[in-house]
Amino acid sequence: TSECRELVGHDGWINSIAYSQDGITLVSASGDHTCRLWNVTNGTELRIFWGATAAIGCVVFSPDGHTFATSGYDNINRIWHGFSGSCLKEFRGTSVAEDYKFRARSLAYSPDGTVIACGCYRDNGAMTTYKVGILDVSTGECVRSI
Repeated sequence: TSECRELVGHDGWINSIAYSQDGITLVSASGDHTCRLWNVTNGTELRIFWGATAAIGCVVFSPDGHTFATSGYDNINRIWHGFSGSCLKEFRGTSVAEDYKFRARSLAYSPDGTVIACGCYRDNGAMTTYKVGILDVSTGECVRSI
Protein backbone atom coordinates (compact mmCIF):
# COMPACT_ATOMS: atom_id res chain seq x y z
CA THR A 1 0.00 0.00 0.00
CA SER A 2 1.10 3.57 -0.57
CA GLU A 3 1.24 6.15 2.16
CA CYS A 4 -0.27 9.62 1.82
CA ARG A 5 1.98 12.28 3.39
CA GLU A 6 0.44 15.26 5.07
CA LEU A 7 2.47 18.46 4.83
CA VAL A 8 1.36 20.63 7.74
CA GLY A 9 2.35 24.24 8.24
CA HIS A 10 0.23 26.83 6.43
CA ASP A 11 -2.36 28.89 8.30
CA GLY A 12 -4.42 29.70 5.22
CA TRP A 13 -5.69 28.24 1.97
CA ILE A 14 -3.07 26.57 -0.19
CA ASN A 15 -3.60 28.31 -3.51
CA SER A 16 -0.86 26.79 -5.64
CA ILE A 17 1.83 24.09 -5.52
CA ALA A 18 4.73 23.20 -7.80
CA TYR A 19 7.33 20.44 -7.97
CA SER A 20 10.95 21.21 -8.72
CA GLN A 21 12.73 19.27 -11.45
CA ASP A 22 14.21 16.87 -8.88
CA GLY A 23 10.75 15.47 -8.07
CA ILE A 24 11.55 15.62 -4.35
CA THR A 25 11.15 19.32 -3.57
CA LEU A 26 7.74 20.96 -3.55
CA VAL A 27 6.81 24.60 -2.96
CA SER A 28 3.38 25.66 -1.73
CA ALA A 29 1.84 29.15 -1.88
CA SER A 30 -0.81 30.21 0.58
CA GLY A 31 -3.34 32.75 1.70
CA ASP A 32 -1.23 33.17 4.85
CA HIS A 33 1.21 35.32 2.80
CA THR A 34 3.94 32.64 2.81
CA CYS A 35 5.48 30.01 0.60
CA ARG A 36 6.90 26.85 2.08
CA LEU A 37 9.48 24.50 0.66
CA TRP A 38 9.00 20.80 1.39
CA ASN A 39 10.83 17.51 1.00
CA VAL A 40 8.00 15.24 -0.11
CA THR A 41 9.86 11.98 0.51
CA ASN A 42 9.97 12.52 4.26
CA GLY A 43 7.42 15.33 4.74
CA THR A 44 9.97 17.79 6.13
CA GLU A 45 9.36 21.52 5.88
CA LEU A 46 12.66 22.90 4.59
CA ARG A 47 12.02 26.64 4.68
CA ILE A 48 9.36 29.32 5.08
CA PHE A 49 9.46 32.30 2.70
CA TRP A 50 8.23 35.56 4.27
CA GLY A 51 7.82 38.95 2.66
CA ALA A 52 4.60 38.92 0.67
CA THR A 53 2.11 41.53 1.85
CA ALA A 54 -0.98 39.62 0.69
CA ALA A 55 -2.08 36.11 -0.19
CA ILE A 56 0.05 34.33 -2.77
CA GLY A 57 -2.05 32.97 -5.59
CA CYS A 58 0.41 31.20 -7.85
CA VAL A 59 3.86 29.60 -7.66
CA VAL A 60 6.11 28.04 -10.31
CA PHE A 61 9.67 26.68 -10.20
CA SER A 62 12.27 27.93 -12.64
CA PRO A 63 13.59 25.32 -15.06
CA ASP A 64 16.88 25.05 -13.13
CA GLY A 65 15.01 24.33 -9.87
CA HIS A 66 17.06 26.84 -7.85
CA THR A 67 14.53 29.67 -7.86
CA PHE A 68 10.78 29.99 -8.03
CA ALA A 69 8.37 32.76 -8.90
CA THR A 70 5.20 33.82 -7.12
CA SER A 71 2.31 36.07 -7.99
CA GLY A 72 0.46 37.65 -5.10
CA TYR A 73 -2.78 39.46 -4.47
CA ASP A 74 -0.64 42.52 -3.69
CA ASN A 75 -0.06 42.70 -7.49
CA ILE A 76 3.61 41.85 -7.08
CA ASN A 77 5.47 39.02 -8.81
CA ARG A 78 8.51 37.87 -6.85
CA ILE A 79 11.52 35.69 -7.62
CA TRP A 80 12.73 33.69 -4.61
CA HIS A 81 15.97 31.80 -4.06
CA GLY A 82 15.00 28.31 -2.95
CA PHE A 83 18.13 27.61 -0.90
CA SER A 84 18.76 30.92 0.86
CA GLY A 85 15.11 31.87 1.29
CA SER A 86 15.70 35.42 0.09
CA CYS A 87 13.49 37.39 -2.26
CA LEU A 88 15.76 38.17 -5.21
CA LYS A 89 13.44 40.44 -7.20
CA GLU A 90 10.05 42.09 -7.03
CA PHE A 91 8.12 43.04 -10.15
CA ARG A 92 5.33 45.51 -9.38
CA GLY A 93 2.03 45.28 -11.24
CA THR A 94 2.39 48.74 -12.67
CA SER A 95 5.56 47.81 -14.57
CA VAL A 96 3.45 46.33 -17.36
CA ALA A 97 2.53 48.74 -20.13
CA GLU A 98 -0.69 50.73 -19.84
CA ASP A 99 -1.09 50.31 -16.07
CA TYR A 100 -2.01 46.66 -16.16
CA LYS A 101 -1.70 44.84 -12.82
CA PHE A 102 -0.48 41.31 -12.29
CA ARG A 103 -3.18 38.71 -11.86
CA ALA A 104 -2.29 36.42 -8.97
CA ARG A 105 -3.54 33.28 -10.65
CA SER A 106 -1.15 32.59 -13.49
CA LEU A 107 2.61 32.31 -14.08
CA ALA A 108 4.83 30.25 -16.37
CA TYR A 109 8.59 30.21 -16.97
CA SER A 110 9.96 29.89 -20.47
CA PRO A 111 11.91 26.65 -20.99
CA ASP A 112 15.23 28.53 -20.82
CA GLY A 113 14.19 30.45 -17.68
CA THR A 114 14.84 33.91 -19.13
CA VAL A 115 11.25 35.17 -19.19
CA ILE A 116 8.06 34.68 -17.21
CA ALA A 117 4.58 34.85 -18.68
CA CYS A 118 1.99 36.26 -16.29
CA GLY A 119 -1.65 37.15 -16.39
CA CYS A 120 -2.37 40.90 -16.24
CA TYR A 121 -5.52 42.95 -15.99
CA ARG A 122 -6.71 46.54 -16.06
CA ASP A 123 -9.95 47.62 -14.45
CA ASN A 124 -11.16 51.04 -15.54
CA GLY A 125 -14.47 50.79 -13.68
CA ALA A 126 -16.72 50.13 -16.66
CA MET A 127 -14.74 47.24 -18.09
CA THR A 128 -11.89 44.90 -17.19
CA THR A 129 -9.40 43.93 -19.89
CA TYR A 130 -6.83 41.15 -19.74
CA LYS A 131 -3.40 40.48 -21.26
CA VAL A 132 -0.50 38.09 -20.94
CA GLY A 133 2.68 39.94 -20.01
CA ILE A 134 6.08 38.50 -20.91
CA LEU A 135 8.64 39.72 -18.33
CA ASP A 136 12.41 39.56 -18.60
CA VAL A 137 13.52 37.74 -15.42
CA SER A 138 16.78 39.68 -15.08
CA THR A 139 15.27 43.17 -15.46
CA GLY A 140 11.55 42.80 -14.75
CA GLU A 141 10.78 44.70 -17.94
CA CYS A 142 7.72 43.75 -19.93
CA VAL A 143 9.27 42.69 -23.25
CA ARG A 144 5.96 41.82 -24.89
CA SER A 145 2.26 41.56 -24.15
CA ILE A 146 -0.33 39.45 -25.86
